[in-house]
Amino acid sequence: MILKKFQPQDLEEISELEKRAFQVGPYDSAELAEIFMSPGSFNYIAFDENTGRLAGYVVAVGISENMCDIESIAVDPDFRRIGVGSLLLDAIESEMTIRGFTISVLEVREKNEGAIRFYLSRGYRTSETIENYYREHMSGSRNALRMSKRIVRMESR
Repeated sequence: MILKKFQPQDLEEISELEKRAFQVGPYDSAELAEIFMSPGSFNYIAFDENTGRLAGYVVAVGISENMCDIESIAVDPDFRRIGVGSLLLDAIESEMTIRGFTISVLEVREKNEGAIRFYLSRGYRTSETIENYYREHMSGSRNALRMSKRIVRMESR
């Protein structure tokens, strides 16, 4: 995988990936443009080095002096379970520490068991349930779990 920073010409491909990655409630192109181009946001997009296909993306924004929110992370279904999500999460958390953030937060649908397991395995813990967070129901729920993780800069020896 090759990690790059978002460029406006990537938006159409990201929008298509979004539709494949999220069967319920994907962001539309305008929402994705707003997220990726909002002041203070930072991101990584992963491309398969063999095919040039977009495999996934992650975008985050600081919400306080020490806290950063992962606005969205998505992996194309064709590239799941091969480490793309971990690669993206590692990259964005590393960028967070460089920027001085010490806490990473994210929201995930309470019924998205695969994503919840992934975040738990990566050190995130549920801090609260947010009622009716999403516009659309998934498995009868619109609720989200807010998950957080303390991130620390690894000191070189």
